[in-house]
Amino acid sequence: MRIKAVLLTAALALLPPPRAAADIFSMTPAGPVSGYSRNADGITLNCADGSQARIYLLAPDLARVRASFTKPLPPAGRSWALDKTEWKAPDWSVKETEKEIILATSELEVAVKRSPFLIEFRDPKSGRAICSDARPMSYGSGGRAGAIKALGYEEHFYGLGEKASRLDHRHSSFTMWNSDTYGYTEGRDPVYQSIPFYIGLEKGSAYGIFLDNTGRTGFDLGHGSSEYAAFWAETGELDYYFFYGPDMKKVLGRYTELTGRMPMPPLWALGNQQSRWGYAPDRQAEFIADKYRADDIPLDVLYLDINYMNGYRVFTWDPERFPDPARLTSGLAAKGVKVVTIVDPGVKYQPAAKEAPARARPELGPQEEHYYVYEQGVRNGYFLRKKDGSLATGRVWPGKSVFTDYTLPDASRWWGDLLRAYTDNGVAGIWNDMNEPADFDDPDGLKKGDVVYHDGGGNTGHDRNRNVYGLLMAKATYEGLQRLRPGKRPFVLTRAAYAGIQRYAAAWTGDNVSDWADMALSIPMLANMGLSGEVFVGSDLGGFTMGRPTPELMTRWYQVNFLTPFFRNHKDMGGYDSEPWRLPDYYRDIVRGYVKLRYRLLPFLYTAFAQAHETGLPVMRPLVLNYQEDRNTLNMNDQFMAGSDILVAPVLAEGRTQRKVYLPAGEWYDFWTGKRFKGGTTIDAQAPLETVPLYVRAGAVVPFWPEMKHTGEIPVPPVTFKIYPDENGAASGVLYEDDGETTGYASGVYRRTRVKVTGGAGAIRIETACEGSYAPAGALWSFEIEARKASAAELDGRPLPAGAFKREGGRAAVTIAADGRPHVLVIR
Repeated sequence: MRIKAVLLTAALALLPPPRAAADIFSMTPAGPVSGYSRNADGITLNCADGSQARIYLLAPDLARVRASFTKPLPPAGRSWALDKTEWKAPDWSVKETEKEIILATSELEVAVKRSPFLIEFRDPKSGRAICSDARPMSYGSGGRAGAIKALGYEEHFYGLGEKASRLDHRHSSFTMWNSDTYGYTEGRDPVYQSIPFYIGLEKGSAYGIFLDNTGRTGFDLGHGSSEYAAFWAETGELDYYFFYGPDMKKVLGRYTELTGRMPMPPLWALGNQQSRWGYAPDRQAEFIADKYRADDIPLDVLYLDINYMNGYRVFTWDPERFPDPARLTSGLAAKGVKVVTIVDPGVKYQPAAKEAPARARPELGPQEEHYYVYEQGVRNGYFLRKKDGSLATGRVWPGKSVFTDYTLPDASRWWGDLLRAYTDNGVAGIWNDMNEPADFDDPDGLKKGDVVYHDGGGNTGHDRNRNVYGLLMAKATYEGLQRLRPGKRPFVLTRAAYAGIQRYAAAWTGDNVSDWADMALSIPMLANMGLSGEVFVGSDLGGFTMGRPTPELMTRWYQVNFLTPFFRNHKDMGGYDSEPWRLPDYYRDIVRGYVKLRYRLLPFLYTAFAQAHETGLPVMRPLVLNYQEDRNTLNMNDQFMAGSDILVAPVLAEGRTQRKVYLPAGEWYDFWTGKRFKGGTTIDAQAPLETVPLYVRAGAVVPFWPEMKHTGEIPVPPVTFKIYPDENGAASGVLYEDDGETTGYASGVYRRTRVKVTGGAGAIRIETACEGSYAPAGALWSFEIEARKASAAELDGRPLPAGAFKREGGRAAVTIAADGRPHVLVIR
């Protein structure tokens, strides 16, 4: 959420500088390999200095490397990041030469040089080195350990989760240490999340590395030296996974197979969402929803920030400002608006002063009485403690606060069950904020060296657990909602995260600034989060803090965000009102149009979410993911794609009414005019304030819905497939449908429709094929294609008379007609 500026300034002065890359070069290298033994899934290497390493072959394109220095490797421990822990070893072989030990699968070679001890990953077909140690794995004082790779002359780097930086991380360095960074700008590091996974790309060939270490880690990708790319950990084991493509999508698919993929979200969570710090009392929340409806701007979600609570106590409601939360949520639900409430991890420190009779609804109790959450947590030992056994405390919104130990299974379940205070009152989703965890007196967590976490009985410290605190809070929240609403899809939003967060929560980029620079920065930030397995991501539209966005900036920001996965307008308490209906009419009308266009494109976006659920590929993509062999896309920060078919080139500077747009190979349609362009070139695009340059890939079929006020307004929306044929008259696309609410999709209750269009010889052929058991009643499909008036038509091989044709039984009808636009046919 936020820290006062004075606290932030003081905190920055206390932060230690991140360890320089030079530190890793001063570490002690592991000794030469003295021997090895073969295991079922790889080999164990013994070094002359007592160090030991193990290489696991988990899949033909996936290897794992673990190392322990000057002592044998302990058994592998539990990882919070991993979703898949059991792998069937691929067919593999090992051979020796005088200088090397070489492990090989059908897709990857791992060559171990004996002296010095170096690991090189190779393509077995070409023999080309993919990624090589430049120096032996090394260790230093305090348990530090790292690896130093050779930096390719044309190597580029992507991923590492949420970083306030440009798309390509080449010649950059980063620290992984979840931090509350209010009002961050480009270059601030670390920020809220730690995803220690990156993709390397050189000459069109990609690989990935995931350093699975929850402590403070560092990555230097050519910043400290033009020869090396290094990564290291301050504590814990050196344990990393190597993924080989050479396709970036394959690397990302395997990484998300390892760390998990996003479950399908509720459909309403893809709709327009409105938030600010301070919607209180309940009448104000109702006013906001009513104004959206009165101004004909679609809305699905309204957020309640910390002001709904009783004295900032989580799991309570303010009895004066929100006396009947169930009435509020049911009234908003009748208007098609869901409510999401913020839930921070800090629990007010409130020892009982006296005994008081139990109350039927403790969440509505007055401030001066017992606080049931604190008392239950203390009684059961659910809060973090120091080494001396006393409660570990910090200071957040309620004042002095305690924090739940989510590594303790009973505490995690208890926290999830407490969400009944919201679900019983009709709240639809939970927003986890301040979960780095933030502490106004210790924003970087440097004073928490004596805090002990249960951690499976290991009683480990804050240095090992800070980076997973947000992940484990999201896990507890997600699993609690699953128990409280069986069969319904949970919606959880988080600020802090570690690898694997996509299994539990959507994420947003925290407390951004209301200016043009932060709007532009959001594009590469979100793109790299997508390249780190995080699909459901977005930024606070309009900027959260430090400035009043002009109507022009707000309009352009909507043009950036209307196709991002998470679509929310959010503002701080002291900021100027940012709801779109407050804009002057001219700007408000433009914004309304883009919000409505998002709703029209929801079947396209929802289908992309389904692909993400199945493959791990993001909805919002940098162009390099779709066109990795095109050098023009390697560091493209001002364009992105929605899925594979729509290219967005927003205006990111004040006063601009045109911009240059790069179109990759192929052909492209101007979304607004239908004009076709040859790809592989840069064009000049006109972009008056009403227009964001938007292009559709030739060969695509894009599904649309009609306009709607919210996602539940039309139970079975009619679908229009707009066909954008390529130069051969061919096109294809997919539509994914399910009930948008339950988990039935996981057992096959969905429908996936594949549309194939072929042309030639004066004819157009449209074929559809469906799979899955979801069958909504009354579904109506239309197909739009640029063509002259049809002189004849067939359905399933049977000629159609002019006008309409009804199948036997009258279950379906087809109409082919012009719709008033030149050369556009509509087939219903």
